[in-house]
Amino acid sequence: MQRLPRDLDVCLLANGIDATTIGGVSRWATDLAVQLPALRFATAPSGGDLPAARVYHALTAADAARAGRAVRATGRPLLLTCHAMSDAWRPEGVAAFGLDSSHGGGGGGKGDDDDHSDKGDDDWEDDDDHDQGKGNDKPTGFAARERRGYAAADLIGAVSDTVARSHVAAGAPAGRMVVIPNGAPQTATVAAAAEPLVGFVGRIAPVKGLPRLLRAMRVVRSSRPDARLVVIGPAEASTAYLRRLRRLAAEPGLRGAVRFVGASRPELWYPRLACLAMASETEGMPLVLLEAMAHGVPCVAPDVGGVRDTLGDAGVIVAPRDVEALAAGIIAILDDATHADALAAAGRTRAARWTAADTAAAYAALYSQLGVSCGTSCC
Repeated sequence: MQRLPRDLDVCLLANGIDATTIGGVSRWATDLAVQLPALRFATAPSGGDLPAARVYHALTAADAARAGRAVRATGRPLLLTCHAMSDAWRPEGVAAFGLDSSHGGGGGGKGDDDDHSDKGDDDWEDDDDHDQGKGNDKPTGFAARERRGYAAADLIGAVSDTVARSHVAAGAPAGRMVVIPNGAPQTATVAAAAEPLVGFVGRIAPVKGLPRLLRAMRVVRSSRPDARLVVIGPAEASTAYLRRLRRLAAEPGLRGAVRFVGASRPELWYPRLACLAMASETEGMPLVLLEAMAHGVPCVAPDVGGVRDTLGDAGVIVAPRDVEALAAGIIAILDDATHADALAAAGRTRAARWTAADTAAAYAALYSQLGVSCGTSCC
């Protein structure tokens, strides 16, 4: 995508869109533009001057709120897509880590670069006072901003049923809400792991729960000392947080078994993985799970946000914030080749049911409903 001064069909409104980002809204937006070559896309900061376009498409409720008045002044429609759970739903403390629009969050609170050095290795993630099931329903500035975003939008999309329900509960009008799941990429490459290599794919940020995954891997290695972990993704947390991760990775039971490879291309790693594992606090509809399933990689993930909508019965879903359960899910895959093969086959089948092209076609239909048609040549 490039920024064009005129003749735009769709202007994507978000801050920090980066086509090289692993997963998240940046990757989603880039893929959407690639899938719809007949439409002219551009990006613009939601709080800045808007280029002329036929439809404006905000990628978070916060972006819709920031741009709402300016879009109304153009007389053009505004589409909002909700990629993450409502800020009103999130466990208290999660929004404070600044889940910005480039990655799918609401964009509120402090950034990931804040220094949390006054906390332990686990940061906020294992605090007993978090409401894991109901979330934080206290009135906040984030919730008010979301409601302004809902009010500004002509149509609202959500990436999963669970994400949609969270936003309707937060005040989004159900009559303007439509669920368009994220689509899986299609690939002929199938995982054929020769060793018990567990992978994490995503940005290194507190909300991803990497300390918990590291502790789970220590449990895994107590019964499978040959198991290793590769962490694939850019570092987007404070220096203090990264130091804590590396300190955990150097502890007895993990020393020499964890590799941080940075923003490497995940498609080069999926064929080598015996298992993909997540330990997140919250997710919308994780693209990395879809990618892993498409490659035939068995997945283990916590029952948060839209994870269950994504995996269904094609992966291992464990209790949130449960190190032992996460470890048990990983061990079950590493120790039972029949179980792993069944999950891999089920994942590939599930990923083929709704593809990235299907997602793009659904958005093309929404754009057409809002007055932008690309005929029969969109996808």
